[in-house]
Amino acid sequence: MLAATLPVLLLAGCASADDETAPGTEEENGSEAAESTPHGYVEGAEEAAEPQSRLVLADAATGEIRVLDLITGEITDVGHAQEPTGIRGDGRYGYLTAADGSVQIVDSGAWTVDHGDHAHYYRAAIALGETLPAGTVPYKDTEVTVADGTVRAPGVDEPCAAPAGTAVTRAGLVLGCADGALLITAAERESGTEEAEFTAERLPYPDGTAEDERAGAFRHRAGSTTLAATAVNGEGFWTLDVLTGQWEFTADDSVIAVNAVGNGGVVLALTEGGELLSLDPDSGEEIARTELSGDSVEVDSSRAYVSDVAGQKVHEIDYADDLRIARTFDLDIAPSHMVETGR
Repeated sequence: MLAATLPVLLLAGCASADDETAPGTEEENGSEAAESTPHGYVEGAEEAAEPQSRLVLADAATGEIRVLDLITGEITDVGHAQEPTGIRGDGRYGYLTAADGSVQIVDSGAWTVDHGDHAHYYRAAIALGETLPAGTVPYKDTEVTVADGTVRAPGVDEPCAAPAGTAVTRAGLVLGCADGALLITAAERESGTEEAEFTAERLPYPDGTAEDERAGAFRHRAGSTTLAATAVNGEGFWTLDVLTGQWEFTADDSVIAVNAVGNGGVVLALTEGGELLSLDPDSGEEIARTELSGDSVEVDSSRAYVSDVAGQKVHEIDYADDLRIARTFDLDIAPSHMVETGR
């Protein structure tokens, strides 16, 4: 169990969150204290009026980690990771994968608790977390293990050949497998039980998809259930609607990185020729194009962030305004790996 470091504490429903009160306040002030505690509150956090967006960045060559606050522009030196080869996030934490498969957790200190009809936004201290051994995927206060071609969690024991790529979405945890994706969903926790039960649903590739055509690392906007990924053979990219299980492939061997705005929005693609494209997710039709060298792209509800490893920069893009560059952040590391948090 990893309750001290995992996002289940932040994703609890309103009823459970109402039970959390600051130490000593209930005894001193009665029931009013419980009513005034913000939903999703975690001790030491500060509630804000808007999302506290941040970028977790890591240098593949040196292992140096930085967190860029997109509200203030402040850059925090978080520490060092051992040979980072990839990154993913869950809205608060960045998970840096090492060459040996271990995972270094980075607490960005920013997150959103979405209750559907309203949301709460929090900021807290930035910190370097623990390192998890190879084969553990933290999700919903437990570890979903991936070993020997099998995915295991309470209630789940499913085959997953050649696992690669994970994404935490509103619909559940998505893991890439040789034949498609596996969607792991947490069931309602029964009263008195310590651990949630999980279910698994297979989202297979279209018939005829070759092994080297499969999706690589998944990227998506926080809160979205539309994933994007370049094909491992470099011949194009995939989008996946997690809710319907529908895969769409766009052939384009110039694309080196993609991300999806989601919910019928555009797909943003970086090309090896130094361009950023805005594409229709269904037809692949080009909507906008701009010259911009980059290596990876993150998206939120209004902006995209393009990492420039060689230039040691991150560009903020207004993708609704013809891919206009809104801001550029200069860094003291090469942003080889990047993920947005706070959304």
